[in-house]
Amino acid sequence: MSTSSSEDSELSAGCAVHEALHWAAQHLEAVDGRAHQQARWLLAEVRGQSSTQLAADARAPLTEAQRQQFTALVARRVQGEPLQHVLGHTNFYGLRIQVSPDVLIPRPETEAVVEQALALLANVEAPRIFDAGTGSGCIACALKHERPDAQVAAGDVSEAALDVARANGTALGLDIAWHSFDMDAPDAAAAVPNALDLLISNPPYVPDHEADTLSAVVRDYDPPEALFTGPDALRFYRALAQWGYTAVRPGGHLLVETHADGADDVARLFRMHGWTDVHQNNDWAGRPRMVWGRRS
Repeated sequence: MSTSSSEDSELSAGCAVHEALHWAAQHLEAVDGRAHQQARWLLAEVRGQSSTQLAADARAPLTEAQRQQFTALVARRVQGEPLQHVLGHTNFYGLRIQVSPDVLIPRPETEAVVEQALALLANVEAPRIFDAGTGSGCIACALKHERPDAQVAAGDVSEAALDVARANGTALGLDIAWHSFDMDAPDAAAAVPNALDLLISNPPYVPDHEADTLSAVVRDYDPPEALFTGPDALRFYRALAQWGYTAVRPGGHLLVETHADGADDVARLFRMHGWTDVHQNNDWAGRPRMVWGRRS
């Protein structure tokens, strides 16, 4: 059964895998340059297969249930919904991380922050870690997965985000303590485990005035409370630098992800609040996206 015409608006009943992929790629070209790849990801999700298995079954027919589900997923992506939301998950540091509209979709640059965290903890036995503003829990999960000996706790002000984070920890079999936590609260330090070896955070860092510069997929689908700082662009960094000095043990570190244009300001802020050996580093795209300091 052929679906080769670019004018076909519906996926034919009884179509084969390769026909479904061709149909989907035609529709997805308008929203993403990786149309063929995204079509494979979506159909692999529907059929519960890897891309390799999908290729091997190229002439296998879709069941009616698969056809309907695949059509619905493609329609959502064509409307601009992020692929990660359509799939319900993404890959982060080699882990399958569940996502929803309640959490920021994990970004590749945050994997570089995890890499830096692991380097800071390389010579620390059974490190104590707290992830402030955990969102999906991707940072906490990655660190616990890479360092099973670590005591990892994480918190977020959003209960909906915490539900996603808890689900990720459970699905991955990771022992992480999840807390309802507001990093900007006056008593934030009292809610955090003490004597931390690492306080890590990817806080909101997009100034409100940059909202119009963001891509539509970010502006329209990521939760604004996970993106925007309000009028004070250093608000969350100031809070972390202040109460973090109490929560982190001498010799421990505070590590944060930053706006590419804000790393210098965050580094100065850290020094003002007593952090020493303050450093900046680039993400894998060469942009200054992280700052860390040591408590003396």
